[in-house]
Amino acid sequence: MAQKLRLAVPGSPRPQRVALPNKGALASGARMLLTAAGYACGGAHGRLHQLDDENDTEFLQLRARDVPRLVAEGCLDAGITGRDFVADADLPMVELLTLGFGHSQVRYAVPRGGCATVSGLQNARIATALPRLTARDLAAHGVSAEIVEMTGAVEVTVHLGIADAVADVVESGRTLAAHGLRAIGPPLISSEAVLVCAPAAAASPAVRTLAERLLACLVPTGG
Repeated sequence: MAQKLRLAVPGSPRPQRVALPNKGALASGARMLLTAAGYACGGAHGRLHQLDDENDTEFLQLRARDVPRLVAEGCLDAGITGRDFVADADLPMVELLTLGFGHSQVRYAVPRGGCATVSGLQNARIATALPRLTARDLAAHGVSAEIVEMTGAVEVTVHLGIADAVADVVESGRTLAAHGLRAIGPPLISSEAVLVCAPAAAASPAVRTLAERLLACLVPTGG
C-alpha cells in the first residue's frame, strides 16, 4: 500500500526533520535508500519539503554543503550529506552511518609540470570550495599557503590566473585532466554519503529508528 505524502503544515506539532541533498549522486542515492527503508521522502513536483505521515518525518531537500551546519544548529534532527562537507563544516556532529554511495576523494591538483608533492605548495594560492578542510590539511603538512575560496568550478581558477593549484573533489579524474591538472599527494579525505546528527539528537528514538532502518537496507561489503 502506498504511503501517504503531503506538504508539511506550518504550526502543526513538529515531526522529525531529516535533510537529504537536493541534487547529484548524493540526492539520488539518498532517495533510493530512504525509499528502500520504507520512508516517503518526496522529491516530485519540485517540492523541497514534504511530510511522511506514517513515519512522522519531514524530509527537506537542501544543498549537501548546508546540511552539516543546519544539523549542528538544531534546525534538523538528522541529515544525509558527504563526509567532506561534514569535515569542512568542522562543527560538533555524530556520524551515525556510512551509506555506501557518493564515493569520492578530495585531492590537491596542479598544472602539468607543477610540483609533485604537497610540500611544493608552500606559498601557493590554492582554490577550493572546502576552505576549512584544506587549511587544516595544509597545516598538518607544515605548508603555508593562501586559500582562494570558491563555491564551485574550482578547476578553472588556475586557467584564470587566480590560483596556482586547487583542492577539489575528485571522482574519476577526468575533469582535472580536461583542465590540464593532475592530482598530487595523498587525499585530504576519502568521502562518501553519511547520516549525521547533532550530539544532542543521537539518543533520539526517531533518529535511532531512522539509522537502524537505513542500516538494514545497506548491502554488506565485507566477506
